[in-house]
Amino acid sequence: MRAVNSLGLALALAFPSVPVLAQATPATFNFATAPGRLPKNVVPVEYDIAITPDAAAHTITGSETILLDFKEASATIQFNTLNQKLDKVLLDGQPVKAVVTDNDKQLTTITLARAAKAGKHKLSFAYTGQIETKPLGLFAQEYKTPDGVKDVMLSTQFEATDARRMFPCWDEPAFRAVFKLTVTTPAKWAVYSNMPQTARKLQGELATTSFAPTPKMASYLVEFSAGNLAEISADHKGTHFNVVAVRGQEQGGRAALDNARQILDDYNDYFGVKYPLPKMTSIAVPGGFSGAMENWGAITYNDQVLLVTPSSTLANRQGVYSTQAHEMAHQWFGDLVTMGWWDELWLNESFASWMAAHETDLRNPAWRWWEQQDESKEEAMTADSRASSHPIVQHVVNEVEATNAFDPVITYSKGQAVLRMLETHMGADNFRQGVRSYMQKHAYSNTFGGDLWQALDSTGSGKISGIATSWTTQPGFPLVSVAASCAPDGKRTISLTQQRFLLQGLGSGKGHWQVPLQVRSGGGAAHPLLFSADRQQADAGRCDEPLSVNAGAVGYFRVAYDAATLALNTRHFAQLPDGDRIAMLDDQWALVEAGAAPLDSYLALASAMGTTQNERAWQQITGVLGTLESYARGTPGHAAFMRYARAIVTPLARQLGWDGKADETPGVQKLRRTVLADLGAWGDAEVLAEARKRFAAFVADRATLAADDQAMVLSIIARSASAADFEQLHAIARAAGNETEVRRYYVALMQVRDPALAAQAGAIALSDEIPKQAGTLRVALLGTLNGAHPQLAWDLFTRNVDALMAPFGPFSQLYLSQYAPEQFWRAMAPQQMEAWITARVPADMGPHLARGMETARFKYSEQAALRQQIEALLAARG
Repeated sequence: MRAVNSLGLALALAFPSVPVLAQATPATFNFATAPGRLPKNVVPVEYDIAITPDAAAHTITGSETILLDFKEASATIQFNTLNQKLDKVLLDGQPVKAVVTDNDKQLTTITLARAAKAGKHKLSFAYTGQIETKPLGLFAQEYKTPDGVKDVMLSTQFEATDARRMFPCWDEPAFRAVFKLTVTTPAKWAVYSNMPQTARKLQGELATTSFAPTPKMASYLVEFSAGNLAEISADHKGTHFNVVAVRGQEQGGRAALDNARQILDDYNDYFGVKYPLPKMTSIAVPGGFSGAMENWGAITYNDQVLLVTPSSTLANRQGVYSTQAHEMAHQWFGDLVTMGWWDELWLNESFASWMAAHETDLRNPAWRWWEQQDESKEEAMTADSRASSHPIVQHVVNEVEATNAFDPVITYSKGQAVLRMLETHMGADNFRQGVRSYMQKHAYSNTFGGDLWQALDSTGSGKISGIATSWTTQPGFPLVSVAASCAPDGKRTISLTQQRFLLQGLGSGKGHWQVPLQVRSGGGAAHPLLFSADRQQADAGRCDEPLSVNAGAVGYFRVAYDAATLALNTRHFAQLPDGDRIAMLDDQWALVEAGAAPLDSYLALASAMGTTQNERAWQQITGVLGTLESYARGTPGHAAFMRYARAIVTPLARQLGWDGKADETPGVQKLRRTVLADLGAWGDAEVLAEARKRFAAFVADRATLAADDQAMVLSIIARSASAADFEQLHAIARAAGNETEVRRYYVALMQVRDPALAAQAGAIALSDEIPKQAGTLRVALLGTLNGAHPQLAWDLFTRNVDALMAPFGPFSQLYLSQYAPEQFWRAMAPQQMEAWITARVPADMGPHLARGMETARFKYSEQAALRQQIEALLAARG
């Protein structure tokens, strides 16, 4: 068991100070010295690509002419290819000496008969390639319509390094060029690419379609989709908007069409550089990948994050808006301005995540979106609390390893949180001024982080680059310890120290950060304070007022208050601003997990919420109570802890009731469902009885239960399901009218507690009842089953791992290495799990496996430690 330490002055001063780290000047982009495997003596200027894909045979035949700029005389040309055979290779119409293709290195080297002079030359060739069945390169996505008709669609997924699978190219982000695409497909198909069509010629049952040239851009942003597709469209302020889906489902794009026009208007204004393409196409792909891809002018989405139907919930609609806001932000951060190398992937993803949250909150204030983003920030901070964590900027040796840089919790969520912290510190207007300057200076070019920091430094807001690099170039984040002292007149002074926060080994980590604090005393306004020294003192209001040094929860750091300040904050907890409460709940739970605070200190804050209605705060509380309840399973005190958890939540649930009111905010509506679902999980008799009543009505008439309430009621029923209940739940799932309902109903089915029923549920998760396009759902279903049946879920996962991982394409090894041990840690001893995974992933996934196993080992030990604290808590309460 880890020792529980005091949170008083001893914690603030117990660890030695850390010297300030000297920050190197951040690098700026230079094409000649940018990383990459390809030589820069020969550079593509314009591609003219013609392909004829055969979806049935999974083959591509194509031809390509590339205008090249020889920076110096050269006898060789080298570029990327994969699974392609080149023929009729000519330079300026003359045969070349030799063509050598190496699929292992994903390179083709052409040797010329004699060196070509510096200047422009044309390389041309014919080639054959293959269509993939996974979301890599040009892939064929099989799907089944709601009425059971099978069909196939072609689409592309090129990021990070898979454009080379569809056409030979310089497939590194620094090699920007113009792309002209021509495709020959069945005449009955609709076809889409980055730019509008310029010509379409019928040839019997085939049609050849040409598209306008793109702007200069990176190869991974090229897009092509084709199939039995239909669209809805609108023109707005000079841009043509269309949403494309499988024919018959295009009307589900109405909300997305409206969203896109609103978002583009806001982004044109915010970035100060107008969206430069003539159209904005949003393409709903039935499966293929689980998210979306920001191809310039032709964004592809999994259809579940683009289409809204009558079966969609508020959460579905929120997901559609925020995902569109993310991908459309990429049209500037990533497409107009592209990171110079995959080390700087965060320049794309962190900014798109931050901008998406900014826009979603701006246009949907009732959603209180920044509060909701606290959940993803906490996921990032939990991952970043590992000793094996990595910086936001992480070195990528070569582009083949670039996929490994897509770590959502760090590259996306941590980056988003750090940018929000910087924006708050600088002020929103100054931050936007810097972003506009960056866009204007680097449009149609590439950058490194130093280019952005120079733009932010130029706003007159201080040396932002020094602050920023302390957060992007080292892993982890600080624990800011606060010790308060009072003058005779009641004025408070705080002493600040910092150390790296680690869930295991607190006090042993290294690092130093320039920490932008937001200090609030009582109910006053927050004041910025840059904590940059080893130790620092500051005035902080009056000693009789509660204190927050992370006001509004905008900071990416933990805070440990001395015992007296924590007690004061607890007494005034219900009156604090929502963001301050959320930050304190997050931090106190993290300190409990790290063994630096007793469980009682967190539960005192949770109990002090009373019946205050705030969705994120209660989501955090019920999440912790749910974790503790799961840890207590199998112990003599399990039933008593469930009674304790119910006692905290029941007053709020009774205040909210079961039925919404006309003037309620979306957050209150979601809060009701959260607390009722948790009370049902914890065996509340009244909740179970009401859920059964509503379930019976739903079985008789599907219209009796709103889409937003279905998951709550069905999950309550599933957890206490009899065999007859299970059959009714299964019948509901089988009768799902669309994939949105499939995902809702089958997830509910996986929550059964009875072992025999759980075995049936597991078999269903792997059956053909799950449509092919929803292949990634199977892992989520096993993850849900894992909550109550970890051994069963792990056994099913390991026996079917290849089929389960196939839909994840290039990210399958990342999932298996890092996320599988984090999810299935309960199933077996850590060393056994690590051995099983090690035998199935390549050696270069070692860092990801280390992170996953560090989390698994922590959870394993945390469960044992908190079980003892739960027992002590229950004993103390009689």
